[in-house]
Amino acid sequence: MTQIIPCFKLILIMGLIFNLFSCSSRSAKKQQQADIYFGAGTQSLMNQDYTDALTNLLKANELNPDHSGILNNLAMAYYFKGERDLAVSTLNKSLKIDASNSDAKVNLASIYFNDGNYSKAESIYKNVLRDLTYEKQPRTYYNLGLLELRKNNQKEALAYFNKSVKEDPNYCPSLYQIGLFYYNQKQFSSAYKSFKEAVMGTCFETPAPHYQQALSLIGLKRFNEARVKLNEVDTRFGNTEFGQKARKKLSEIEQIEQTNMSENFHASRKMMESPDF
Repeated sequence: MTQIIPCFKLILIMGLIFNLFSCSSRSAKKQQQADIYFGAGTQSLMNQDYTDALTNLLKANELNPDHSGILNNLAMAYYFKGERDLAVSTLNKSLKIDASNSDAKVNLASIYFNDGNYSKAESIYKNVLRDLTYEKQPRTYYNLGLLELRKNNQKEALAYFNKSVKEDPNYCPSLYQIGLFYYNQKQFSSAYKSFKEAVMGTCFETPAPHYQQALSLIGLKRFNEARVKLNEVDTRFGNTEFGQKARKKLSEIEQIEQTNMSENFHASRKMMESPDF
């Protein structure tokens, strides 16, 4: 026998379904708005427009206050706006919500690094290395390498930079540091190789490894190639400090070559004037 639901019960049930649907719809819309602000704020953060980043990320956080990723990016917007303490407290809040957020850990470690608190930074970086699913470990190894450089541990730093490149052969900041290590050791051929590899990826528009290629070529006494590279640096990065350095080095190469020509000329005269035994 079919059960008949009284009209008032039917109205209550329908009202409950409507309320649930309405709440779900409002929640979904709120989440969607938070995602939009989060995306816009993150893009502004990448573009170094920190005021716009902060504006959008604050709105995203207001709509979704328990999102670890939003809090991480909000912390970095605070940091780049000069609010170091607020950044640290926001990162800690992010990690309280999600203790496995390795991005937040790296950012926190990097703040301690810049503070000069190397032991605390190192401890957090090494903790991040235990996250076997973290895709940005090349950066973690790179940061540990920089930390060793600050402690004047050249070989330990090189080991970390090599681990970084092993994780990602195209991680150009580490390739650049490897090049500097060999350049300072006057191993110009190895330095030149690393600096060339450093500009094959995302660092192609970074002037430093291009300029260091030219210096390595000078070290190898390959002056014609060095001149070509320095002219390239001057053309592409003329308004930067590396453009100025390139122009200065071009003048120095001319002086070196003139000196060599003068020495060769005097040497040939001495040979001509020497007695024939």
